[in-house]
Amino acid sequence: MPELEINENIVHWNELSEFNWKNLLIGNGFSINIWEKFGYGSLFDLAKSNVVDEKLTTEGLALFDHLQTSNFEDVLRVLYHAKIVDDQLGSPQSANIQRLYENTKKSLGAAVNYTHIPPNTADVSEINRQLRGYNNVFTTNYDLIPYWAVMETETWRFKDYFWGEGNSFNISDTDIYTRCTKLYYLHGAIHLAERNDGKTLKLTANGLHRLTQLFDLDNPEQFPLFISEGSSEWKLSRINRNDYLRFCYEKLIKMKGKLVVLGHSLHKDYDQHIIDAINKSNVTTIAISVWPLLSNEEIVSFKSRLSQCLKDKKLYFFDSYSHPLGSLDLNEPMV
Repeated sequence: MPELEINENIVHWNELSEFNWKNLLIGNGFSINIWEKFGYGSLFDLAKSNVVDEKLTTEGLALFDHLQTSNFEDVLRVLYHAKIVDDQLGSPQSANIQRLYENTKKSLGAAVNYTHIPPNTADVSEINRQLRGYNNVFTTNYDLIPYWAVMETETWRFKDYFWGEGNSFNISDTDIYTRCTKLYYLHGAIHLAERNDGKTLKLTANGLHRLTQLFDLDNPEQFPLFISEGSSEWKLSRINRNDYLRFCYEKLIKMKGKLVVLGHSLHKDYDQHIIDAINKSNVTTIAISVWPLLSNEEIVSFKSRLSQCLKDKKLYFFDSYSHPLGSLDLNEPMV
């Protein structure tokens, strides 16, 4: 392997690929490479704009402001509990609460629908084939690309821990005895839902080819479980409140061997909890992708920052386009 130097040079993946890489962490750069709209910064900002089919109402925006949050889950939970209290008082505000709840959930669905890649756009067969080579795949993305890829073919090669009753996660039933690729949604995903009792479910109706299925107003006790906003501290707090997210995070800490990081900036403001988990792990060697269109100065800064954040690990930096999962061809599905 080439030795690390803090300069503008990055290597081709072929120089690293022959080594035993069994852990993979993918970030938003992976998804943006396939679908540019994933680069939109905030679902909350999008839900306030005129480009979505249903935007947040003035009353809804006031509630976000009152709670000092941009996270939809916070608002949906407040409205859910408001409905319970209202029911006990004879439902004097039933219509207003229901209207706010429906608008909040529909605007979230509209924002996700606007940014999300349409089905049959990505080469999910190739993604499926590439993911099989790893023992553990961790993702901080909320989109459906990994789900579609896993469901494309030979699903028995993959395990996501949602084999409980009703496609639920059971913290007491997580043992795997066969060789497979294990998938961990570190920040949740839009096809995951959390019931009011804390149990996490995987939504699977019709292969989830219609995103409107993900935000079911007939089941208000189920909340979309994905973290798309907030600082690293807020994200870790949210992870610790859910047994599935906490399980995934603990698996990240328990990694050993070598790790590939693809499409992830590992920014301390948003990802310090991820950096901390990697540092606590027994991973010895990390190959980190670099977007080759960065300027030389930006590449040097990126390498310097991560060499300080992960200073006890052996690091290599490679051209993201040269990796099969960073290829520009992935947005061209096979016919």
